[in-house]
Amino acid sequence: MFQQPVQQQPGYEQPPYQQLVSASSSKTGWIVAGVVLLVVVSLIGALIALVVVSDGSQTIAVGGQDNPVDTTIPVATRDDAPDATSDVTIVGGPGGDLQALLAAAIADIEAFWTAEMPDVYGQDYEPVAGGFYSSSPGEQPPPCTESLDEVAGNAFYCSTEDVIAWDDTGLIPDLLERHGELSVATVFAHERGHAIQARVGMDGATVTLEHQADCFAGAWVRHVEADGSEYFQIRGDALDQALGGFLEIADSPGTSARDPDAHGSAFDRINAFQDGYETGASSCAEYSDESINLVQFPFDTAEDAARGGDAPYDEILPLATSDLEDYWATVSDQVFNTTWTSLETPVGFDPDQGGPDCGGDPVKDLYLFYCVPDRYVGYDDAGLFPAVYEGGDFAVATLFGTQYALAAQDQLGIAPEDVLEQNLLADCMTGSWAASVFLGERPKETNMSLSPGDLDEAVGVLLAFGDGSAGSEQGTGFARVASYRKGVLGGIKGCTGQ
Repeated sequence: MFQQPVQQQPGYEQPPYQQLVSASSSKTGWIVAGVVLLVVVSLIGALIALVVVSDGSQTIAVGGQDNPVDTTIPVATRDDAPDATSDVTIVGGPGGDLQALLAAAIADIEAFWTAEMPDVYGQDYEPVAGGFYSSSPGEQPPPCTESLDEVAGNAFYCSTEDVIAWDDTGLIPDLLERHGELSVATVFAHERGHAIQARVGMDGATVTLEHQADCFAGAWVRHVEADGSEYFQIRGDALDQALGGFLEIADSPGTSARDPDAHGSAFDRINAFQDGYETGASSCAEYSDESINLVQFPFDTAEDAARGGDAPYDEILPLATSDLEDYWATVSDQVFNTTWTSLETPVGFDPDQGGPDCGGDPVKDLYLFYCVPDRYVGYDDAGLFPAVYEGGDFAVATLFGTQYALAAQDQLGIAPEDVLEQNLLADCMTGSWAASVFLGERPKETNMSLSPGDLDEAVGVLLAFGDGSAGSEQGTGFARVASYRKGVLGGIKGCTGQ
């Protein structure tokens, strides 16, 4: 949508193996594993409020009630899952529960493609013939490599030897610890996607092949969620955690999509994964250099690259406020045929010193909110936003933008009755704002633009602020990111149908 189709570079030969992680990957995942947040948002009443809760290590208070925080990494294997270790041969490996998990992933993804291949490509599936290699220091390097250094921190499929290999002391244990079993299994679904490409003669730039493999992995996860797996099931926030893994393996901000080694930004890779989840493997099979849409781009200036694309903290909200006012004024006029009434100046506060008033009453125990009667956004300028800024300037701007989107729903009269739908629509509307900034489609004097990695920061903070608990009015991180993507890719009309 935003970039020209990625073309294979002249003279560039596709390497014999496709890796999960590029050499320049960012290895971030800053907030998904470490911050637990609950959100209470409604257009009904005086406040649209975001309630933040601790770092995940203590019992916390939300709205005056104690709520235990569950920091357990999600388990995806079924309690009654058969033992696949006797049917799947893995060369090397740690043994024990991790070996059983890897064998289960290999067996289940093979069963998935045995069923899918005839429908998707009109041919039978051919199992991986060269073997599966779990590599540790001191062992012989797997086929297609000359050194274990080529495997460290990675997983790959090698087409010349038809093998899948992975690092069993770095990458896999780290993903398991930080993002759970489904994230690990998704790695194998991705690599099996490369094996499918080899079987059908798929050709394209590295970034195209990586996105298609991510799409195939998403299709497999949907199969699991539909209770189609003997080995796995989706529990709790496993989907959120699996998406968090993409923040670990994405390219470093500033990598160009035209780089022959590019694998994709976190936003682009999550987009492909959720595309497969939403539309299935047949849709993934249609990927090509000409059809995929990417928002990955390099830094424009050395100055922006030197600061990692981040503006100073004290410049973020003035820039965002000015641009959001301009955006919603433009949307109100051009899409809804009405006039936008500007919000009052945002109010930063320190919760330890007491919150501001809203409608004549003091605000307590809230860290980010939109005050309906007084028409302003209040935000914790002492704790919440400085902490979120560690994840990047656009993480802060995205959270702030969701409150403007809720205000826009109120002012434009488009808020759904259901609170969850309100919040997911706000995420979509915030994505539409990000798209407008990216495209630079509004003549304005705010001087706001997106830097490489900004959309990755946005999906990271939305994942962190997801809530998959029963009866949640906020939505899971997975659902929030899906709604945000909808806005980025489809604009305001994609969100509202206007």
